[in-house]
Amino acid sequence: MEIPKLSTFGLLTIILFIAFLIRIQSTPNIPEGQLVGTDAYLYYWQAQVISEHGSLPERDMYRWLPFGRDNTQTLNLYPYTLAYAHKAITWVFPNVSLYSVTFYAPPICFCIGLGAFCLFLSYTFGTISAGIVGVFLATLPGSIARSTAGFSDRDSWCFMLGILAVITYLVSLQTQHQRKQILWTLASGITIFLGGLSWEGFGVFTNIILCIEIWRFLTSETEDRLKFYLLWVCTFVPILYILSPAYRSGYGFTKHLAAFVLVPPLVLLGIRTLRHSLLTKTRWAGHLKTHGRTLALVLTLTSVALALGYVFIQRNTFTDTTVPLSQNTLMQTVKELENPILLFWLIRYGSVFILGSLGIVMAVIRFWKIKGLLLAIPLILFTLTAFYRELLDTLWGIYVGNLLFGVAVTSCALGFIILAWQRQKVTKNENTYIALTIWFLFWVALTRDARRYDFFIGVSIAFFTTDLIRFLADFYGNQIKKRVPQLLLKTTIVGITLTLILFWPPVGGHVNHTLLAAAKIHRVFGKSKSAQAFAWMEKNLPYTAVVAADWSLGSILNVLAGVKTIIDQDHYIPHWIHLYNEHVHNATDARETLEFLKTHEATHLMLMQEQPPEVFLQGNYSDAFLPVYPTDNFGESVVKVWEIHYPPDIRRDPKYLQTKLGE
Repeated sequence: MEIPKLSTFGLLTIILFIAFLIRIQSTPNIPEGQLVGTDAYLYYWQAQVISEHGSLPERDMYRWLPFGRDNTQTLNLYPYTLAYAHKAITWVFPNVSLYSVTFYAPPICFCIGLGAFCLFLSYTFGTISAGIVGVFLATLPGSIARSTAGFSDRDSWCFMLGILAVITYLVSLQTQHQRKQILWTLASGITIFLGGLSWEGFGVFTNIILCIEIWRFLTSETEDRLKFYLLWVCTFVPILYILSPAYRSGYGFTKHLAAFVLVPPLVLLGIRTLRHSLLTKTRWAGHLKTHGRTLALVLTLTSVALALGYVFIQRNTFTDTTVPLSQNTLMQTVKELENPILLFWLIRYGSVFILGSLGIVMAVIRFWKIKGLLLAIPLILFTLTAFYRELLDTLWGIYVGNLLFGVAVTSCALGFIILAWQRQKVTKNENTYIALTIWFLFWVALTRDARRYDFFIGVSIAFFTTDLIRFLADFYGNQIKKRVPQLLLKTTIVGITLTLILFWPPVGGHVNHTLLAAAKIHRVFGKSKSAQAFAWMEKNLPYTAVVAADWSLGSILNVLAGVKTIIDQDHYIPHWIHLYNEHVHNATDARETLEFLKTHEATHLMLMQEQPPEVFLQGNYSDAFLPVYPTDNFGESVVKVWEIHYPPDIRRDPKYLQTKLGE
């Protein structure tokens, strides 16, 4: 990979500086010690434990009592990175706190990913394309919301690793030097390994690379990079299996982790090796050499059929383990897992999601002419049923909408396979277009059922919007090339188009929402009554105290109040949250409430004003709940904390420890 010119570095530095400044706009509004959202507190809590003890315990006995949280089934590289990055930084800057590292990690990770992607585009498509994509990703509200300072979830970390994994693999395909191919392949495999230890959903990025290899598999008559692919697989598959119990014996949300992350690369390695052996080492090799692509097609379709068979057989096990497919009542109450509406897309992406979709369709037709319709037509149906789902569902109903979306996904997959099989000539940068098209399909499909995943689609729609702008500039520039210098004309067209997309509301104008997205505080307690209650608990309750509260406050109580909890936003055992809601939040029987709390070893109860009246505080068991906070005007407080004194007749009951309905 050649080093881009100095001017490119200058432009990208400006873009990254702007991107970082945008993402720290909310910093003054976040009190010291607090973070944004709920998951941020979980990773900060884990980083604190790692910083103090060097590692996480197998079970976290500060939450999900009485059993504790099984840390062997979680992927914890992000908090380990926070903890050890802090240790490294303090060697040079001793006054930097772990909180500061956690607080600023999201914008830093995002900017590293953005910078790497822009450098790759500069090398592949030129500085102008890289600059336009950089401007889009720096300013799109959808790319800001989960990468601001204080929003210390692992999204930006996984965004960075995902980009690095894909672009390093693409570079390994582009370079002609064997040593560089090995190095870039290793870089991609190592990044996949890091991502595999960071997030259960990182397999999406792995599958993007697999789709590139399937494309190459179907477009070639023989194997030419099998040893590099073997090296890539060996870099992460066996190590993940050995190091993480979640891949060996996963349950709950990690039940199918190995099947979706480790098995697909091995299957592709198997069918590639099988074709290579059939074409070179069997007595039928002479007859099969002219049918290498057909053999690849048969092997690919067989593998897809087996994969679908596995999904069909295991379909009942996805209810509690795969969020986008879940019908779990609890999951349907989590706002970030709601279906996005059209207004959501317009505010977060302006016109870029429309132009990006159009850009993909046009790129397919430009590359593959009339044959490209095999993929272009399903892509149109895919974008319509994804982005305009709300409008179309009102027209023909949810069932028909989901059916059409399923048809679109299936048609895209078949179109992709058939188009690759019929491909006669591989053109320059084709692998990059394939990778970003698959990126678009995967993340938009996931976002259609859970809007939190939209954070990842910006990469593809920014690229294809830029590709469309460059294509239109070249097209119109060539129409009047005799009268105006080409460079000036095309630069002017690009500049005007980019300005309109960024600032003019009738065609999107997403920049008008950029600073609002950066300044939006998702959930910060500030100096609220809740924050005062947390501070009181930290000061007055012993470290052994176990506070029962709504699941959304779990990790926040661990960090800000320094107490143990029985449920939290981790959704480790969703049924426990259901039981809490049934026996505490919606309590009608004080005895059942006390039995539930005693079974979970709760010493205190915290309720918010917006929750239902505390009916269990009346009658025979009212003396079991001793009000301890606030000490003044307890009845009028928006936050109430009780110390629990269990009567002798209250016993633990295993039914309150059920992990699913019907146990």
